[in-house]
Amino acid sequence: MAETMTNEEVYDFIGELAIALYSKKIRISLGALRVILADKGRDYNNNRGMATGVSAAYRRWKDKDPVVYHAIAYTYTDKDGNLAWDKGSGEVPTR
Repeated sequence: MAETMTNEEVYDFIGELAIALYSKKIRISLGALRVILADKGRDYNNNRGMATGVSAAYRRWKDKDPVVYHAIAYTYTDKDGNLAWDKGSGEVPTR
């Protein structure tokens, strides 16, 4: 089993993964992110918990790197493929 990640390591990982996925126009669900993090030793009990972790990562990256901050917002989705914060069309704006 992998060593448990600190909160800061989780937030960094969420941002780094988001920018890599966003650069290829790939979105993943919070459930998929939970599986990845569980494999790395950090288990969130449910998608609500994972959403809280993503929200914390989003806030952490706001001043650190606005590009990663933006990527987090447009990479992780709910179980239906919608951006959690966007109850509209779910379309990712072009750059």
